[in-house]
Amino acid sequence: MKNTLITLCFYAATLCFLNFQFADDFSEFGISTQNVQERLWSSLQNSEVIVPYLNNTVKSACRAISPENQAAAVQKIGKLVKLYYVSDEFKKRYGDWLARSFPQVEVGVSEKRQAEIRARRIKETANLNAKDIEPIVDIQIQSAEAFVAMEGMLSSLPPEQRADFKKQIEAGKYNAAFYKKIKPLLKSNIEEFKKQYAEHLAQEDIAQTEQQLSSNNKNNKAEYEKWKSPEKVLSARLTEFLEKSKGVDFSAQTKEVNNQKKFVNNAYEAKNDVWKFCYRAGPAPTNAARAFAQQWLAELK
Repeated sequence: MKNTLITLCFYAATLCFLNFQFADDFSEFGISTQNVQERLWSSLQNSEVIVPYLNNTVKSACRAISPENQAAAVQKIGKLVKLYYVSDEFKKRYGDWLARSFPQVEVGVSEKRQAEIRARRIKETANLNAKDIEPIVDIQIQSAEAFVAMEGMLSSLPPEQRADFKKQIEAGKYNAAFYKKIKPLLKSNIEEFKKQYAEHLAQEDIAQTEQQLSSNNKNNKAEYEKWKSPEKVLSARLTEFLEKSKGVDFSAQTKEVNNQKKFVNNAYEAKNDVWKFCYRAGPAPTNAARAFAQQWLAELK
């Protein structure tokens, strides 16, 4: 199947962050500016080259392109891609996407949020009675022994894991000590017990929230570093496309199996989706897209 634009759009999808601005004369491909923009931009989060879905309208328009014009069509799309890539519009959109996708937020929990957490914990502990809560308190106290035993494991851990593990042990020991201290209040002053118990639970919630925010910041920073350079992302996609599309045997034979076309050669059937996609597109658009990708990759280095 000589489907030029399938290959063109596939090639464009490898540049998942690009937003094409099609001129009116691109209507020959059966596509509009908006649907191409959104299809390509939605693939921004993809960490690998994927074969995009194309509807029958686009496929029919592609089939109408004569074989001798297929390579020229690829070049036409390619030039438009490169023009957009260096545009201020692309740079702004990419920068906005980075800031929105991988933000760094304030780790501290606001006073308002802390008050909400405390109010929730006070409400949850209001109806507790000594009989029901005492077994839970005892379990917490007994856990101290387990955390003390865990200290002996620190030296056997990799250095990069010791700090976090030590924090967990210290938190467990503190928790056990707290419950040991307030247990007498179960019999002498249940209201004071509930007050201190609720505050302890609230402090745990606040600490966990701050820890999660800090973890999110750390992960976002790592992702930002991975995506901050569009040149590196583009190079990676181009390289992957070239690797996956190399060595396509356009003369490979197929057969019908359960109403589906399968390669006669089982080794071809095991090829990746990109390789199969290029096989369906044909040699002219595939070779043109590969040549264009190789040239652009060379320019980026």
